[in-house]
Amino acid sequence: MRQLKKKNLLKYATNEYLAAVLAAKVARRLHAMDPEQRPKPEEKVTSLALELINEGEVEFEIVNSEQGGGSGEGESADEKVESEEKDG
Repeated sequence: MRQLKKKNLLKYATNEYLAAVLAAKVARRLHAMDPEQRPKPEEKVTSLALELINEGEVEFEIVNSEQGGGSGEGESADEKVESEEKDG
């Protein structure tokens, strides 16, 4: 398995928490796909998700809920991340 550098991952995700949440969401989507439809069918979905984020192949948007809240620093517990793989 290839080692990914945290500093490269943080080019696309602004902090470690966002990177972890985004990777989990992308991995769940990849897991739901037929393995032959994945970019690299032989690779584990979590590794593939991190690689896709690291390469800038995943677009995402942070969406605030209507309830607001949070501490004012970083993402609040009421924020969610919506992601989408780029078509390539």
